[in-house]
Amino acid sequence: TDFQSAPSLREQLLYVWVLSLICEEFRQKAKMYFTELWNILDVLSSLLFCLGLVFRLTTELFYTGKIILCIDFVVFCLRLMAIFTISRTLGPKIIIVKKMIMDMFFFMFLLSIWVVAYGVAKQGILIHNDSRLSWIIQGAIYEPYLIIFGNFPKDIDSDIDSCSMNGTDPLKPKCPVLNENQMPAFPEWLNIIMLCVYLLFVNILLLNLLIAIFNFTFQEVQDNTDKIWKFQRYELIKEYYRRPATAPPLNIYSVFHYFYLKIMRRNKPRKHNEFKIQLKPEVEKDLLHWEGLMKDRYLLSARQEQSQRTETCILDTSQR
Repeated sequence: TDFQSAPSLREQLLYVWVLSLICEEFRQKAKMYFTELWNILDVLSSLLFCLGLVFRLTTELFYTGKIILCIDFVVFCLRLMAIFTISRTLGPKIIIVKKMIMDMFFFMFLLSIWVVAYGVAKQGILIHNDSRLSWIIQGAIYEPYLIIFGNFPKDIDSDIDSCSMNGTDPLKPKCPVLNENQMPAFPEWLNIIMLCVYLLFVNILLLNLLIAIFNFTFQEVQDNTDKIWKFQRYELIKEYYRRPATAPPLNIYSVFHYFYLKIMRRNKPRKHNEFKIQLKPEVEKDLLHWEGLMKDRYLLSARQEQSQRTETCILDTSQR
């Protein structure tokens, strides 16, 4: 909360710490870098921090820089989820969350069709010639979205003081169309039917579809929890094995030393073979023989399982 115009000592130490993190990201190889979500979050957090720092040190853009740094803090917090990959229990759960986010992303396209369809139709029936873009978006998109969660809009009711007749009050929505008897000009039954159909499809059909998709994703990952955790643990160990021994911001010396050897001395990059074991020819031959034996056992087990499934299906069909 202590965010003054001049950076304090603690804030300057934070700058050094983030700078060391940025240097560490530059040290890593760019090949296949952006295929990992954590690397994307690293780059995004670094870019947001640099942008927020520039704005923060500019008097005219001071508050804008504060907003960017607050958003950057959220990205840094999300990046902390990577430490849970070492856990056998929480590691696979992160994979489940990532897959569910992708499922929800594609589900939002399907949901947006119903939200826009109902919202635009409802707004066109109730309101006539409202030129305020903010209230149009609120009535056509925001309010139908809130209805999904049971939050029905209460800004327009029988009280004439809750809305603006001509839409001149920027703090109030425009009142519905009225006839000469000061009664709603639109058919109220039509609006009720549209709302019921909208709630039927969105709250019952689409949301249950999303729950079914989440259940399938959860079960798919849960069935392979041990394999997923082992791969996560291997990647995490390999990543930290190749990092400097000191943590930020004490790793600045190691990073500068790495760039000095790579750029100034023009040395060839050292290949990492720490996770490869050089075996003797006879040991390698025995290992290949063992791998072939395990492959044959696995294929035999898969055939037997497939045969049992086929026999079970035939038996179930005959019993019917």
